[in-house]
Amino acid sequence: MRHILFTFLLIVTVKVAIGQPGTGTPSRNDHIFPSAPKAKPFIDYDERGFLINGKRTFIASAGMEYARVPRALWHDRLLRLKRAGFNAIEMYTFWNFHEPKEGQFNFTGDHDLNAFLQMIKRMGMYAIVRVGPYYCGEWNLGGFPIWLKVNPQMRVREDNPLFLAAVDRFFDKLIPIVANNQIDHGGPVIMVQLENEHRAAWGTVTPNDYFKHLIDKTVALGLEVPYFFSGLHSGNDPAGDWSSLDDPARPNPWFSTEYWGVWFLHYGPQPQDSAIYDRRTWKIIAHGGNGYNVYMAHGGTNFDYNNDRDMAASYDYGASVGQAGDLRPIYYSFKRANWFARSFGDILENSIDGADNKPIVSDSMIKVTARKSPAGTLTFLDNPDSIGIQFKLNAPVNSKIQSSSAIKLAPGEIMPVVQNYQLLPQVKLIWAPTRIYSIIPQGNTTTLLIYGAADSSAQLYFGVAGKAKITRGISNFKMLDGILSFSSVILPSSPAEYSFVVDNQRIRIIVVNDQLASRSWFAETGGQTNIIIGPAYAADLISNNNKLNLITEQAWLDKSKYPGWVFKPVGAVIKISPKNVPVQHLTKLKLGAWQTKDASDPALPHYDDKNWKQSNDPLQMGADGDITAHAWYRTKMKVKETGNYTLRFTSIKDRAELFLNGKRIDTGEIFNKTQHIHLKAGTDYLLAVFTAHDGRNKLIFKVGEIDTIDAKGLTGPVTLQLADGKGPVAKIDKWLMSGGDPHDMFPGNDWQVLSNKQMSNDKYYRVPLKHNFGSLWIQRVPYNSPQLFRATFNLPILKNSHPVWRVNTTSLSYGSVWVNGHNLGRYPEKIRINGLYIPECWLKPGINKLVIYDEYGSQPVKVAIEAEVAASRDTQTLHF
Repeated sequence: MRHILFTFLLIVTVKVAIGQPGTGTPSRNDHIFPSAPKAKPFIDYDERGFLINGKRTFIASAGMEYARVPRALWHDRLLRLKRAGFNAIEMYTFWNFHEPKEGQFNFTGDHDLNAFLQMIKRMGMYAIVRVGPYYCGEWNLGGFPIWLKVNPQMRVREDNPLFLAAVDRFFDKLIPIVANNQIDHGGPVIMVQLENEHRAAWGTVTPNDYFKHLIDKTVALGLEVPYFFSGLHSGNDPAGDWSSLDDPARPNPWFSTEYWGVWFLHYGPQPQDSAIYDRRTWKIIAHGGNGYNVYMAHGGTNFDYNNDRDMAASYDYGASVGQAGDLRPIYYSFKRANWFARSFGDILENSIDGADNKPIVSDSMIKVTARKSPAGTLTFLDNPDSIGIQFKLNAPVNSKIQSSSAIKLAPGEIMPVVQNYQLLPQVKLIWAPTRIYSIIPQGNTTTLLIYGAADSSAQLYFGVAGKAKITRGISNFKMLDGILSFSSVILPSSPAEYSFVVDNQRIRIIVVNDQLASRSWFAETGGQTNIIIGPAYAADLISNNNKLNLITEQAWLDKSKYPGWVFKPVGAVIKISPKNVPVQHLTKLKLGAWQTKDASDPALPHYDDKNWKQSNDPLQMGADGDITAHAWYRTKMKVKETGNYTLRFTSIKDRAELFLNGKRIDTGEIFNKTQHIHLKAGTDYLLAVFTAHDGRNKLIFKVGEIDTIDAKGLTGPVTLQLADGKGPVAKIDKWLMSGGDPHDMFPGNDWQVLSNKQMSNDKYYRVPLKHNFGSLWIQRVPYNSPQLFRATFNLPILKNSHPVWRVNTTSLSYGSVWVNGHNLGRYPEKIRINGLYIPECWLKPGINKLVIYDEYGSQPVKVAIEAEVAASRDTQTLHF
């Protein structure tokens, strides 16, 4: 849930928290409709957890919109999320992304939902699909197509025949794609959300025929997996202050469909949020949550004209994986929690409050909670204080473990301790007063990756039924009364490996320090998992002629140097030393000479407008079916008396420019609905108005008519009267309008080179514009009319370097940018990032083309192609 006002956000968050762990309000619950019988063996649940293919599974889901990522980068972004331990991907299926014009559906290329779902399946992940028909998401019109909005008979999100017919036509195309990709059909889809943030009902509340229709339609089209209405436990701290999220009245697991991390107003790393979200995530795990979906785990970009009025091109969100694919501090917080929760899913997905079996701590500041299940118990040690705490931890009195461990918790840290967990039929992890990162099955080897501060102690206690043979680190193990104890000092600079074998099954323990824990990765080859430690990011691991090729990345700003260690399922550990390869950190690309083309031709009297939409009064932008952010209006005028006249417009949004016979005549900083013009008697005049907008209202919670909400462009009657008010008020009838993409509207070769004199023209002034909760942004406002500018730039081939390129739009006003024909989105940005991201897949070695459409004709004096140093990274392929 993403609201416009923080105060409103707070109210909603409180309402959700009040409802924890139950219903919230009479029109909401946190229930989920069950699977159809056919799907139950593949995806099912009870009140304690989810079962996927019959196995208790913790769902760590990552929000990523395929509409905000070019198809060529889907694999890269999905892999980054998979490496962070996310096992599911949540997505919106924006209606206007697939049916921008009525009856014209697009499910190909970047719009190919089936291909996206199939890729998720190939990567071994699950999918949660939110099919609408309303979405929100800081997306243009909340996902509604513009043709839906401009129909005055249309009433959305209710039992309106026109709306239901439109929904049905869309669902007839959409739902079969989703249904064919359900897990019981061999696909990845495990859950579906119908509707989104509707005031009338959340969860399984079905208050009217509209909601019943959505169920009947989707089930008829093959929906079989669990589904629900709108969000479940949405919030930036969804576990709140509840010590337990258990609710005997709830028939399904506790799940947060929108765990907000961080927020749409942010860009880039938010170091202070890393510890905050680390704690919030562990609260979910510790208090009985069965899963969460991080919205957004990867934000992406609002390409073309898809932004709503709160955003421009970037939808970075301050997310764990940045708009350009860079990894932020919060990424590693989610990564650690994800891998732990997934490793102990058979406890977390079948547990109750385990308060009767808690360990003993020596400091009363430490809060202790536990989750107990037939598979074992997880005890959570919680330091709610703002300072670190060191204390003694003793095993529960009935555990037969006589140990006292020194534990140190960072401010706000929640540390899990494992008890009585069955690792193998012959081996139980009885007591683990140390931090476990993950348990990784590797064929006949089960690997425990444990971590902690360098030079601190790590301890594990195993119950062994049978003979244990120590195969590595014999001095670190002791056997007493059937309990095999392990202890080790954590090394400051390298991992350490220990192992023992029971009944031909190997338990391997890898011990690393905190820094190496964050730099630990799990990558598959040939159906087996390899553990890679050391690289800042381990991307693809490729098997080639019995050798492995590992592709690694390291941020430009990361100066740390670690070797790499690879722990394969069998064989000795492989140590890899990265090579000192030459790297060129290019930070700016040279632009060729600028050319320009006047884009105000529609203001000329003899411009061909025969195919424009006609009306008596101006119609709102989009009434002609155009989906861009621009529209031109034209009308003819002739007066009987020479004089000064007052021209009055009923409504005009967001910006406008007024032309008379091709010449711009308004001069104010902001277009005024009342304009003064001088007209001569008997002269034929062509009045033209250029309009543009910054993005449409996302229509959150709106039900009913939407045609008059945030109508862009000109709407309503336009009148003309002598300025002295003595003459009659004349209504100007017979208007023509047309929108269109400026990149395609002005073909031809009549481009002119911008001279140095023009490029040095500084005749613009500054005006403060308020965006987003009072943040003050200074924007240059120029003096001319819409212009197109173009230039070329040469992209060299850079080995082992991956600069993230942005078009710096300094000195421009409002508009759009294209690179090699791809629309990067709208500027100026409304968050703190300077320039529009260029996806690397849209660039090519050699000559690339840059086109800018600036609504006021601001000269591209300071436009540049610059590398975003904080997001750029080096790459290297290691062979072993």
